Amino acid sequence: MRKYFILMLIAMFVMLLNGCAKIIPIKNLALPPVSTIEGNITKLGHSGFTLKDDSGSIYVRAELPKNFKLKLSVGERVRVYGNLQGGKKKIFDGYVIQKSTDEQIIVSNPTPHLGFILQTSFK
Repeated sequence: MRKYFILMLIAMFVMLLNGCAKIIPIKNLALPPVSTIEGNITKLGHSGFTLKDDSGSIYVRAELPKNFKLKLSVGERVRVYGNLQGGKKKIFDGYVIQKSTDEQIIVSNPTPHLGFILQTSFK
């Protein structure tokens, strides 16, 4: 229960800052602030998808709880709020996925970046 409450707080925080959030080109992503990326889905995977914009592409990790699947399709345009994961592979941890229909998918198993969310703001 506490886990879902925290996730709802994250989602509300992201939605409140949505008006201030600048969309970052994928090639310009950097650690650690929460970023907003937008593009078209080019490939779906078991726990995420590949997102492409005019500057490049990146794998977005968006693992949902068991028995739930991402209701996304190849070619669909989405906006994703999350963090770039540190390491050699370029992976973006998605917290909230916003579809072009304004439907939002809240990812319930993001890797822990809560401190960065609360300590930084969208630019």
